[in-house]
Amino acid sequence: MRSDPVGELVEVYRHRSARAVRDRGLVLTSVGIPYLAPDDEAEPRILVEAHQAARAREELARYEEENRGFRVRRALPPGAPLARAGALLFALVLVAMFLVQTGAAGGLDWLGAGRAHAAAIRGGELWRVVTALTLHVDVPHLFSNLIFGLLFSYLLFHAHGGGVGLLALVACGALGNLTNAWVHRPEHLSIGASTAVFAAIGLIGSSEARARHLLREPSARKAAPISGALVFLLYLGVGDAQSTRDVDVLAHVFGLAWGLVLGTWLPSIPRARVEARGFQLALALCALALLAAAWAVALARS
Repeated sequence: MRSDPVGELVEVYRHRSARAVRDRGLVLTSVGIPYLAPDDEAEPRILVEAHQAARAREELARYEEENRGFRVRRALPPGAPLARAGALLFALVLVAMFLVQTGAAGGLDWLGAGRAHAAAIRGGELWRVVTALTLHVDVPHLFSNLIFGLLFSYLLFHAHGGGVGLLALVACGALGNLTNAWVHRPEHLSIGASTAVFAAIGLIGSSEARARHLLREPSARKAAPISGALVFLLYLGVGDAQSTRDVDVLAHVFGLAWGLVLGTWLPSIPRARVEARGFQLALALCALALLAAAWAVALARS
């Protein structure tokens, strides 16, 4: 509650954050010191009567001393449901689709029907942004995405659940492929789960950074997850392990970018929902249904 002092006013506190000023105002109110905090100034401040200034500064100094270095202590929750199952499902889908693709199951051209062709995507064949995530050039390509995909998907699922994680991976991977199609030439072709793998890195980084921000942790700790995600991008996505001719670097960048964007929302999901197996299972089925629907349309149109 803000009091209305009278007489000569003296400034005892100024800060660019209106929240910081409100907090100090509550301190003064709690000890019975009237104050004013004008709302129409670029940098909020607190004014008190001249005869109360010394006491006000003393109370504010005591408040600062008592709260120096304070932050909410973090109690890590248990692992979310379906983390292992979700990671294994991710791997099984990639392996199964590789076998189907290389065996030309049903006499169909799975690669031609499902790859991310920029011109086709721009022309409305949006299912390709999903189906392309499940196709691979060869065994080394598949093996690479399996190793890193299992690692980062499990870390993501352990924090947010297999269902939430799977749906987020498919969504971010698809958005990454969609963005990639619009920045390349129309003839550009792309396949592989690496867009979703880098999306997982982005989701982990931004969701952890957001959680640390909400817990008022130091700035360096808030920035660490994002920095780690960018390091992985530079090392794994833009490195010289493969010829740049064979690596769709921008697909990696856009997968990571969409993961960073959507990952900020994950900590806002109520923990009770995250820990509900039924909720996680429903979202996992939604992710599988999205993949199945995309492939059904792709094969019907091929």
